[in-house]
Amino acid sequence: MKHDQTILGIVTVNEKGQVVIPATARSAINLEAGDKLLVMLHPSHEGVLLIKPDGLEQYANQMLEKLSDAKNTYKQNSAPNE
Repeated sequence: MKHDQTILGIVTVNEKGQVVIPATARSAINLEAGDKLLVMLHPSHEGVLLIKPDGLEQYANQMLEKLSDAKNTYKQNSAPNE
């Protein structure tokens, strides 16, 4: 199932520091009971990211590709006109 949404719900932290991952989010990444997730600090230090360990490499490769595309676009647009 393909999900194009970035925000899949809002959760509340309980007194034990726990949250329930919304069903739509679990479905979007095929998350099942017992699956492991990496908990990463967001660069802004205002939140955390949850990601399946196998998805981390794919995510990193996608980001590197986007950065490379942006760099190439910048080079093309900043080249002197001939």
